[in-house]
Amino acid sequence: METKRSAFCGLAGALVLCGSLAGCADGSGMGATPGGVKDMKLARELVANGQVPPPDALLVEGMFSEHDLALEGPACDRTLCLRGALGAAPALDGADSAWLQVGLSSNVDPEAFQRPPLALVFTVDVSGSMGWNYSQGQNEYPTPGELARMLMRAVAAKLTGDDRAAVVAYGSDAETVLGAVAGSDARLRRAIDSLEEGGSTNMEAGMTLAYQVARGMRGGGREVRLVLFTDTQPNVGATGSGAFRALAEQGAADGIGLTVMGLGLGLGAETTAAMSQLRGGNAFTLTRRSEVDDLMAESWPFLAAPVAFDLSLDLVPGSGFAAVESYGFPPDPSAGSRPTLSASTVFLSRRRGALLVRLQPGAQPIESAQIAGTLAYATPDGRRITQDLGLSFDSSFARDAGGRYFQQHSVGRAVALAMLVAGMKQAAEHYTSERAEAVAGMERTAARFHEEAAALADEDLQPEIDFTDALLRLMRQGAPQGTLYGMRGT
Repeated sequence: METKRSAFCGLAGALVLCGSLAGCADGSGMGATPGGVKDMKLARELVANGQVPPPDALLVEGMFSEHDLALEGPACDRTLCLRGALGAAPALDGADSAWLQVGLSSNVDPEAFQRPPLALVFTVDVSGSMGWNYSQGQNEYPTPGELARMLMRAVAAKLTGDDRAAVVAYGSDAETVLGAVAGSDARLRRAIDSLEEGGSTNMEAGMTLAYQVARGMRGGGREVRLVLFTDTQPNVGATGSGAFRALAEQGAADGIGLTVMGLGLGLGAETTAAMSQLRGGNAFTLTRRSEVDDLMAESWPFLAAPVAFDLSLDLVPGSGFAAVESYGFPPDPSAGSRPTLSASTVFLSRRRGALLVRLQPGAQPIESAQIAGTLAYATPDGRRITQDLGLSFDSSFARDAGGRYFQQHSVGRAVALAMLVAGMKQAAEHYTSERAEAVAGMERTAARFHEEAAALADEDLQPEIDFTDALLRLMRQGAPQGTLYGMRGT
C-alpha cells in the first residue's frame, strides 16, 4: 500500500491537508460526507405531523449531511481533501471545551464526474404497508410503494448498457423478479412496473436472496450495491437490528455496498443506522413526492460511488487535554464509551461534510490547546493515504460574551448544530418517563441555539430555529412521541 504525507497548505487559523507535496491547486468546491444516515427527514416529518421524534431519529451525522460545513483554505487538488480548524465553546452541560472540526472537500467537478459502472440489486419491500396497489394521485405524500417505484424508475433512467441491474422483491417470501440484465434493458423498466403487493415483511429473506444475486454480479470492474426500498420494521423472520447488521457486514466483506431508502414515517431508525454505517453503506429518507427529484439532483450518482474507505483520526491532544466526545462520525458499537473517530466509508457530496471532536481541558487554559495526530483513509483502488494533523490557537484568540471563539465560521456552525441535536436527543430520551425534565432540557437547548444562531448571524440556520421551536412547542403541549412503528400513546 502507498503512503503519502501531505503538505501543510495553511491559512491563518486553519490547516488544509491536501495530500500533495506540490501544493493545493484550484478546485471546484465539491464536498464529501461519511456514510451512514444522510438526513434528518424522519425527525422533521414526525414534528410536522405533530409528533415528538424518538431518540434514534435524532442523529448529528444526519444534521451535518444536510448542511454545507466547509472550512476555508486553498482549493483542494485531489478527490478527497481533509481540513482542520479549532474552536472554544461550552459543551451541552456547560463544561468549557475545545473543539476540532475536520472538514471534507474534493476537487471533483460534479458536472464532469464519471461514475464507475454499477451492478445494482433493487431489493424491494412489497408488503401490504407499502401500498403498492393504492395511488395517491399527485398528492405530495404518496404511498411508500409509489415512492419506491418513482425512485427506481429515476435510477433506472440513469443506467446504461455498461451497468447491470436486478430486482428482488420480498413480502412474506422473497423472489427474484428479474435476474441481472444490462441497465439499458427494457425488461428492467417492465419489472419495476410489475411490482405489486405481497404479504408481510420478511426483510431477512429479501436481503439474503438479494446478496446471493449480488454476489453473482461481481466482476467486470462494476461497483456492486444493494439498494433497499422499505417503509417499516420487519415482522416476519429476523426482526432485530443485529441480524440485518450481520447480513450487511458479510455483504460489505464481499465488496457489496448497501444503500437504504427509507420510505414514509414507519422505518426503523435503529435498523437503518445499524446497516448503513458499515463499509460502503448509506441511508436516505423520503416521504414526499418532490424528494425523489431532489435526491437524484443532489446525490446521484455519488450515493453509489464511494471515494474513500476506513477513514480514521488518530488524535493526540496536547498535555492536559482529552478527546471525550465525537459528532458526525457514524456510531460504532464497539467503541463503548470512547469517542468514535472513524468512518467506514466516505461519499462525494454537493455539500462539504464535517467531523467534530470535543476536547476537555484539565488545568490547562483552552487557548493553550495543541492538537496533533494522523488522518488516514484508503482509496477505492486500495492505496492508503496518510496525512499529518497539527493545530493550535493563535494570538487572535478572544472569546465573545458567551465564552465562544472559532477560528472559522464553520466551526461555530458545526458546534451549534451538534449541541442542538444532542440536546434534542437527550430531551427525547426523557420525554415519556420524565416529561418535565425533558421540556426543561429542550428549553435550555432552544435558548442556547437561538443565542448561537444570533451570534453567528447565519441565515442558513433559520430553518433549524423553526424546527427547534416547533419541537419545543410539541413537548410543552404533551404531544405523542413517534416510534419506529408510528405513534406511542401518552
